[in-house]
Amino acid sequence: MTSTELESFDPVSFYLARKHFLQTEPWGEFQRAYGNETVSRSGTASDGGTWEYLAIVERGRFSSRLYCPYGPFSTTKEALREALDSLKKESRSYLVDFARVEPRGSFNAEDLKEMGLRPAARNVQPPDTIVNDVRANAVSEEDILLRGSTTRRQLYRYSLRDGVEYKTSYNPADIKYFLEMIHEVAKRTGITPHEDAYFETLAQTLFPQKAAGMLLSVLDDMPIATLIFYTDGTTAAYAHAGSVDGYKKISPPSGLFMHLQFFARESGHTLLDTYGVAPEGAGKEHDWAGFTQFKESFGGVRVHCPGTWELPVNKLRYTLYNLVGRIVEK
Repeated sequence: MTSTELESFDPVSFYLARKHFLQTEPWGEFQRAYGNETVSRSGTASDGGTWEYLAIVERGRFSSRLYCPYGPFSTTKEALREALDSLKKESRSYLVDFARVEPRGSFNAEDLKEMGLRPAARNVQPPDTIVNDVRANAVSEEDILLRGSTTRRQLYRYSLRDGVEYKTSYNPADIKYFLEMIHEVAKRTGITPHEDAYFETLAQTLFPQKAAGMLLSVLDDMPIATLIFYTDGTTAAYAHAGSVDGYKKISPPSGLFMHLQFFARESGHTLLDTYGVAPEGAGKEHDWAGFTQFKESFGGVRVHCPGTWELPVNKLRYTLYNLVGRIVEK
């Protein structure tokens, strides 16, 4: 990058101008290894824009659908329109009731409604996230430390003082450390994590090709915190994390998150995606208030995407699906 490009770099535009990791082939490989069927299509629109998507075939008790997590990815409005036409065609081919999408790009609600999309009852992937600039030629480790809160900087330094080491693993067998910790977190907080087989398959599929990996905080040769990240080589994403009790004074999750930024910088990434926060202005009563405050304390800028939308294909079954959903919710 030239000095002008360095100064004018916009993390939000950079983030939105690229497809998300959940739309990459490694993610498709993981889905298929986990037992899911996938559909991948791409094309060039009539206006010269391009589009592509990875869709997962989901069949449930009351409905079936093609689901594009953080997709389709398209470079123009016309390209998105043609991607949706392709999804509609594939939905009929796979005999599903609708397509569920989460378009990326500069599209507003009116654009999406005009294309026949309807807002989903709830968002599947979070529409809001925070991204951190980790370019090695523009951001130093000291810059990363300083944009975090005083508390986060102190906790990271305390961890080093007390002998915590930070390690990177691409060994699928090491997923056992994460599983032990996420079960402990589940007991402590009441969350319901994915089943063990999900994480084991993820590690077996993505770790060897370094499309994902794990960072560990180790004290006295014992892992005390773990973090799974995804990467497309340009953006690293904070995906899952777990820790053990008993180390509140050094807060292992704080040190590990700070180290994740250093790792992303050192390994040549442009951005770190913190992967989901509560909407801007959400109060303390929001379910994600706690970890949103945690992620905000490391700096970065917010990004907002349109959220989850649905494209009816079998309109009768889609209407019945929404009716059943409203009844269940009540």
